[in-house]
Parts: sequence; C-alpha cells; structure tokens
Amino acid sequence: MPKPLVAAQAYYFEAPPEKVFRALTEPKMLVKWFLSDAKIDSRKGGSYDFDWIGGYHMTGTVKRFEANSAVSLSWTDKLDSGRIANTTVSFRVVKKGDGTLLKLRHAGFKNPVHFAECSARWGYYLTNLKSVLGNGKDLRSKHDW
Repeated sequence: MPKPLVAAQAYYFEAPPEKVFRALTEPKMLVKWFLSDAKIDSRKGGSYDFDWIGGYHMTGTVKRFEANSAVSLSWTDKLDSGRIANTTVSFRVVKKGDGTLLKLRHAGFKNPVHFAECSARWGYYLTNLKSVLGNGKDLRSKHDW
C-alpha cells in the first residue's frame, strides 16, 4: 500500500502569533479569509461546523488545541467519486523575528488528486490570510471554485 501523502506548507506573517492563531480559531476571523460561516468550540474534543462560499459544508472535531500555539482538526471531504476521505489538518504558530511563522500539516491523504486539490486550496486560502492580516483585503471571489 502506498504511503499516505502529507501537505506541508509554511507562511510568514508580519503579525504576532496571537493574532495569527485567532485567525485560525475564532469564527469572526475565519469568515474574513476562509469561510462564509463558522462555528467552533475551541478546545480539545470540541466540534466545528464550517461553510464555504459556494455551499460546501463540513463538520468535525478539534483534535488538539494549545492556545496561541497549535490546533488540529479532523477533516472529512466527500470526493468526486462519492467516497469519504478522512484526514487531519494541523496548524502551528511560532514567533519568528518580529512576526509569526505559520506551519500547516495536512496528513492522511490516500488519493493523489484529493491531495493535490487540498494542497492548492490551502495555498489559495493561506495567501488570502496573508492579505487579510497584512492589509485587510479579502482576495476571494464567489467565482473561484
């Protein structure tokens, strides 16, 4: 059996770790760069309910929560084939110089197309987060995806 694929990305923000972490875990912040609606019980074992522009919906569980440091979420996607893919997305924020390094690790992919799609989407959304935190501009369009 092939080894599961892992998406690993890192982004530098000219913002303190607490601000970057809030953008990943607070509903008001999540809708500014990532979602159209968000509910999250920000604690280990808590649940989340996410909606995206275009109508995609996901629910899951907070698997890890360390305030201002790390958060991991169960991640369940419905593939085009109708199959369900269960993965885990993890974020870690670390102070670096005058800003913050955000490290993404999305693990457990078995389907290379799903891996590629999610990797590209994370690049899209986390670049948007850089824009939102850096200059307040949301780059998303309802015509994307």
